[in-house]
Amino acid sequence: MNLNSEFPIKVFVFGTLRKGGRLDYYMDGSKYTGKYYTEGQLMKSEIGSAYIDFDQKGAATTGELYYMNFAGLLRINHLESTSGEFPKGYDLHLTPVWKLTDDPISFIEENKSFAFVYKRRNKPQKILSGDWVNRTKPIDEIKKYLTENTGSGTDPEDLISYMQKYLMK
Repeated sequence: MNLNSEFPIKVFVFGTLRKGGRLDYYMDGSKYTGKYYTEGQLMKSEIGSAYIDFDQKGAATTGELYYMNFAGLLRINHLESTSGEFPKGYDLHLTPVWKLTDDPISFIEENKSFAFVYKRRNKPQKILSGDWVNRTKPIDEIKKYLTENTGSGTDPEDLISYMQKYLMK
């Protein structure tokens, strides 16, 4: 499978990566699918970057949903995980998202889907294996999954299901 020829990765963006944002060019080559929202309070950090406080229930953060290939994800991963608010930065996770419509915002289960999102590192994270080399590495796991699941294409929902199991170990 050519990791960069398909669009099997759903990504929710909510700050400078959105259309018209300062870094929206990072989204070049991906497929925009519309406005969505997730549960959590949009925040501005001490240095001015956006992040979501996912502990704030009942608040909604509006963003955009994109389908992208692995090369696009690697571009964003470099931006989010190696630059910015060192030593904080952002890590790849999954979040529930809902399509933004004219209806009032609600977090109803039957309308929920999942997408990848970059969450701010605001707490130390335990390495349960006790081995730095064997820590959770979502990008490596996505690459492995995409490489092993060749054929007519990878369904973005299958990748999400696989990564839910991987990230929630």
